[in-house]
This record gives sequence, structure tokens and C-alpha cells, in this order.
Amino acid sequence: MKLILIRHGDADDKVEGTPLTKKGLEQAKKLAKELRKQKFDKIYSSTLLRAKQTCEEYTKDYTEDERLKEVYRVLIGGPDKEGTSPGREEIDQKNADEIFEELINSKEKKILVFAHANIIRYFVKKIQVLNNENLWQDMIIDNCSMTIIEKNKDELLVREINNNNHFEGDYNIEYIEE
Repeated sequence: MKLILIRHGDADDKVEGTPLTKKGLEQAKKLAKELRKQKFDKIYSSTLLRAKQTCEEYTKDYTEDERLKEVYRVLIGGPDKEGTSPGREEIDQKNADEIFEELINSKEKKILVFAHANIIRYFVKKIQVLNNENLWQDMIIDNCSMTIIEKNKDELLVREINNNNHFEGDYNIEYIEE
């Protein structure tokens, strides 16, 4: 079984709903072109707009799942954020663990997931048995990058982290917003 985790494209957190920016849409289009070279048995997306927009550059045929939303950064060694709702850490961990187990134990052979950096870091941490010592800052998960997890029998392997080769050297091009 292969699980391909995609982080959403560049998004504007100053706009309600945090939609993709022009740069994010371009990233998503390049990613979609690369993904069309493969076939997937099942496709999931977080319910957050930026993940859905990234997914929809590839396909409109996907399943939304709230458990794929961004997880609270303290789960991967990030600092507490003032104003965070009480119990968020426990709720996010429960949801992330639940969807992770469902995905890796799925009967599907190849699953594509559009999500967020922190939940991708959290999944990698679970497999690599990494401590929380600052994965929030130290594990780079770029916009529209691919992280690949494989399951062979009962063994889980992280095959790739933060693969963005589909950008052909122009990943950091700055886009001027019009």
C-alpha cells in the first residue's frame, strides 16, 4: 500500500477561509500535471479550502475528511499558541491517529491525500518514532510537496519527505499579486 501525502499550495492567511494565492494555484497546477502520470484508488482532502483547492486542480472526485485538517503544532514540538481552545491538542491527536490508522489499514493500494504540513509531520513522526523536539521547525514540508509512506505487510516506511521535484527548479519563483 502506498500513501501519498500532499501539502496544499501557498495560501493567503489574511483572507477569510485562507484560499490559495496566485502562486498557490500555479503550484497546484504543476502538481496536478505530475499526479496525472499516476492512478490512485482513493483520493482524500482536508475540509479546509486551501487543501480542497489544491486537490481540485487535479480532480473533483475526492472524499473530504475533517480529521485531515491541520493539527495543533504542539503535537510536533511547536510552541503553545495563545487563544487556542482548551482540549485542542487531545482532539487533534485523537482525530489524526484515527485517520492515520484508517488510511494505512485501507484495502486500497494507492491513496492520495491533500492535507497540511503539521499533520504530515505528525504521520511521519509516528512511523519514524521521532520525538517532538521541534519537528514544527526542523522538518520542512513545502507547499505542494509530496511525502510518501508505504506499507509492506505490517512494516511502515517513509519513502520520501517533501519531494517537490515537479517544480523543475522554479519552486521559489516569486509571483506578483495583481
